[in-house]
This record gives sequence, structure tokens and C-alpha cells, in this order.
Amino acid sequence: MRLSRTKLIASLATAALIGSTVVGSSIASAAPSDKGTVTVWIQGDAKSWPAAIDRANQMFNSKYPNVKVDIQYQTWGDSLKKLDAALVAGNPPDVFEFGNTQVLKYSAAGALKDLSASKTDFAYSTNWLKGLEDAGSYNGKLYAVPYYAGSRAVMYRTDLFTSLGIKVPRTYDQFLSAADKLMAANASNSKFSAVYMPGKYWYAAMGFVYDAKGAIAVQDGGKWKGSLDSAASIEGLKRWKTIVDKYSKADKSGDEGGQWEVFAGGNVAMSYSNGWETCCVAPQKAAFFPMPSIRAGEYMPAFLGGSNLAVPAKAKNPDWGTYWIQSFTSGMAMREIVKVGNLPNNTSMLSLVKGGNAPVAKGASSSWFVPAAEKWVNVENANVLQTMLSDIATGKKTVEVAAKDASAQITTILNS
Repeated sequence: MRLSRTKLIASLATAALIGSTVVGSSIASAAPSDKGTVTVWIQGDAKSWPAAIDRANQMFNSKYPNVKVDIQYQTWGDSLKKLDAALVAGNPPDVFEFGNTQVLKYSAAGALKDLSASKTDFAYSTNWLKGLEDAGSYNGKLYAVPYYAGSRAVMYRTDLFTSLGIKVPRTYDQFLSAADKLMAANASNSKFSAVYMPGKYWYAAMGFVYDAKGAIAVQDGGKWKGSLDSAASIEGLKRWKTIVDKYSKADKSGDEGGQWEVFAGGNVAMSYSNGWETCCVAPQKAAFFPMPSIRAGEYMPAFLGGSNLAVPAKAKNPDWGTYWIQSFTSGMAMREIVKVGNLPNNTSMLSLVKGGNAPVAKGASSSWFVPAAEKWVNVENANVLQTMLSDIATGKKTVEVAAKDASAQITTILNS
């Protein structure tokens, strides 16, 4: 699913590839003609929303009637390898779909066309989901347009809530009150978690940080500085630790992998889960609510998975590629994408999401993304956040010490 893919951040194939794309940024693309073919590489997921494809192609051909749209469906397992090879050969597609965490390496390397000048031509660009827009941006410029999103929210056992007379929490205090009631009612079950929160679940923990107005890292004078040891970040981490200590029996050194299976086992009342996980928790009956913020009337920022669309810098038909993306992210096409259960790329259309995914959509209105630093992938590869959180959860280090150590490591990695 989409959010599990966000962990799979791709590296460019070789230094030679990076060199070819960076240096190649000065290579002029072929000027578009009245006839030809625009080549689009998007994931096979889009086969599930053919009406959106049709809408996009109709809009595109209304402007370019003699240009054929060649859509070539890709697979997540090898699409980046194919793109790397195409970039080296100098014949990339005119449009490419990235998982949102995959964009940064390519935009930082100069492999993608700067779309900043065209931003206002894209529908809903003034209210794109922040997590997707941040994923497609680098050094203040837009390189990849938000396509659609996946998000997380609180999945809860409806039967347990009903039996205890617990209403869906709308404030953070109500959330804690619900957790207290659930723990009290299941005190005899040593395996019971009112809130299942593994110690290395950094996508969840960082939501607490950003909700407290903290951040993983910030730019200062052209340099990156780890900021998990700021007062706001410490506040958020301590709030997260309270959840781990008081309400969770999850592995303090483990991650969230397979948490839906634990939920299905019947010893979990709430978990911070991907929107698709209700499919996999039978026989338990579950639903979602957006995680409340510490500020009344707001939601805790959620890490968004999803996809972005980009035009390679070496595309032969960059104008056609840009306009096809405009067509595919238009209001008409986006409505078709939403109809099949996806979250739209903008906040204005979140209310169109119906059914069980509607609460997940509500929560997606507030989102965060990892720092747009060229070397962020190295932070992930070093497991800096997971180690910090595990040290906090297990009591190996205090919040303050663990956060200070992690911030120093992040600063070193991002500026190396």
C-alpha cells in the first residue's frame, strides 16, 4: 500500500547518473510541435480510475488534438530503475509518477524540470495538501505536482467504545480520557493496549512533535540543524512517551510493521493506522477518527504517503508533459480519483471522500513531511529517529538526552 512504500526511498543509480542529470540540466529539450506523442509513465494503480485518465486525455487533446497520449503503466518494484536507465540514455518519459518520498533525490540532482513558473496553472495549487507539496519542493522551487494521497488516523474498536459508552474523541483530552477508560475496563488483561504504540513508530511520534510546533530539522543560514532538542519538540516527544508508557503494551524496540494483525488479535482498542488497515482486522470491527490536536478544533499533523507527478529535465516534450499533469490533476479528473477511495491532492476536496475513509481524509487536512534536505535519506538509512525513540521508550535515555544526541547526528549527516 501507499504508506508502506514511503519507507522505500530510492537512490539514484550511480554517480555517473547524477552527473548526467545535473550537467544535463542545461541541455535544451526539443521544442514541442503540433503533432507527436506525449509519453506518460504512471503506476498501474491508475488502472483502477480509468475515468480520471479519460478526463485528463480529453482535456489534453482539446488543446493538443494531434498529439497522442501514450500511457505506459509501471510497477513500483522497478520503475525507478527504468527511469534511471532512461535518464542515462537521454530518453526519459515526458511525465513520471514518483512515490512522494522518492522525489527529493531527483529534484536535488537536477533531474527534474522546475515547474515553479507554472504552479498557478495547476488546479487547487493554493491549497494542495502540505505533505505532498513539501515532498515535491526543493529549495523553494516546485519539481513534482501533488497527485493523490494516503494518510493515517486512529483506528478503533467500535464494539469496545460502544460497550463503555465512549464517544469518538474530538479533543486530545477526550482521547486520553477514552484511553483511561479502556485501560481500566481491561485491567485484568496484561496484553491489552488502549493505544498500540511501538517504540520505533517514528511516523506516529513525529506527529506529536509537529503538533507541538516542533520539527525534526530546520534550515538556518543555508545549513540544516537538527531541532528535536528544541523546547517544542521535547514537549511533543514527552507527550508521545506518555502514550507509550501508560497505554501501550507494544514492543518498545519494535516498529509498526504488521500492527493490523495485532489489532485483529483482540488486545488493542486503538492504533495509529493507515487508512487501508480496516480491511485486515477481522474479526474485529473497526472504524477511524482523525487524531485530535492539543489545540481545540484541530487535528494532529499526519505524515502523508502518496504520489507526485514530475517532468524529467531531459524530457523531449516538457510543455506537453506539463499540460498533461495539469489535465490529470484538474478538478474533473481529481473527482474521479476520489470516487474510488483515494484522498485528493488538495484540502478543498477532502469533504468529497465518503464512507469509512472520510475520517482519514479529515485528518489529512493537517500534515507534515520530512525535511527537504538533499541528504535526508542518509538520516533514514542511519535509523536516527528509530534509535532515539527506542532509547526513550525503553528508558535507556531521557527524552532530553536522546533528543540532543539525535539532533546532533541529524545536523552532522545533513551538512556532511
